[in-house]
Amino acid sequence: MKSKSRKGLKCLLAVAAVAVIAVIVYFTSFHNADILKIENGKVKGIKPTWLVGTTVENGQETYVKIGDASAPKDYKAVSGAEDTDGDPITTNFVFVGKKPEQNPGTVTVEPYPWKPGVSEYDEGFLLETGEGDGFTADASDGELYKFYGGLREVVTEEERTSTVFLASPYEDVCIKVTASMPADRELDDVRTLLYAAVQKVTPGKQISPLAADFKLNFLDDSRWSYLLNGLLVTLEITFAAVLLGVVIGVIVATVRSTWDQNSENMHKGPGRSILGFFNGICKIYLTVIRGTPVVIQLMIMYYIIFASSRNGVLIAMLAFGINSGAYVAEIIRGGIMSVDRGQLEAGRSLGFNYVQTMRHIIIPQAMKSVLPALANEFIVLLKETSVSGYVAVKDLTKGGDIIRGVTYSAFMPLIAVAVIYLIMVMFFTWLVGKLERRLRNSDH
Repeated sequence: MKSKSRKGLKCLLAVAAVAVIAVIVYFTSFHNADILKIENGKVKGIKPTWLVGTTVENGQETYVKIGDASAPKDYKAVSGAEDTDGDPITTNFVFVGKKPEQNPGTVTVEPYPWKPGVSEYDEGFLLETGEGDGFTADASDGELYKFYGGLREVVTEEERTSTVFLASPYEDVCIKVTASMPADRELDDVRTLLYAAVQKVTPGKQISPLAADFKLNFLDDSRWSYLLNGLLVTLEITFAAVLLGVVIGVIVATVRSTWDQNSENMHKGPGRSILGFFNGICKIYLTVIRGTPVVIQLMIMYYIIFASSRNGVLIAMLAFGINSGAYVAEIIRGGIMSVDRGQLEAGRSLGFNYVQTMRHIIIPQAMKSVLPALANEFIVLLKETSVSGYVAVKDLTKGGDIIRGVTYSAFMPLIAVAVIYLIMVMFFTWLVGKLERRLRNSDH
């Protein structure tokens, strides 16, 4: 038995370990995520070498990392753009030679918004991520980087300029690299500088749709906290409801079993009438509660009985506790009825009255036999609390629904809620199995 228990615990720990590793991998993979976090209108976490552009993600324009850039050999950075608030949102770099007489010229690296029909592109040419007109080449003719529309070379009285548009992870923004030298220099010198600069541009990597969805739903604006807070509310409601359900169940089961066992032998009188009255109340309670949906009971409690209160969590505890009490009552009544009647007679022969016999002899034995069923009722109740959102309780399910309403993405939050419920049910099922084995061992 112990080996099986250890095996089950190991399996559970393995599942938990895999989940933790998956979360760690996700978080580390977003260390250099392309979609940048914006707080209070300011972009956070920008590195000095990042090229930052804008693109449309989930219907909103947002800052994105499209690559990194650094100075080519013998050149140094002299400027990088900043936004109006002074944040280091680097949108372009300007590099100049460390020794102008030996390294004349300027290199500019910047994001460039793609719009079909812009004159710098061939007419009608569409920019597609991952595809280009060709490759830039170094001295050994090695492929360096894909570019679009060929080189754009302009010669004026003052300077010679060569420009190339490089691929980025996004279809609506590319990287524009421009090298400029005095007009008296050869065009090959300008191209050499351009290619040297291109070698210092590292493309960004657009995160996968699944990873982007994960980030959108859980990491952005700390939306994972909706699930955490909802989980705590769900457990709070479940534990309180199961305790209330057990109290109600024990009382109702005692009344019902007492009537079933003694009604035929009781003489007519006030005692029998009172017991019969309470038995009738209990039967009505069981019929109504087990015959109507729990969500309707919850809404009646919230909108009718406690209409003046807006403490949804407390009302949910009462509603689910009363609902659970009906099922717990029948479970416990079955346990009481399964105890041999000789136990009752033995208690009476020891001088106990009926109440004392039930309290010290019958109910303890009944509870031992019904504990696994009660534990399963707890698991069922845990899942039933998912309808608490109908009365504005921010439980686990409601937390997922809030995320879905904000991001307009249903897959990730709903799957996350389902997985959390599944993990909890697996854990409590394992505990119930261990409890059942303990009870079986204690019988021998």
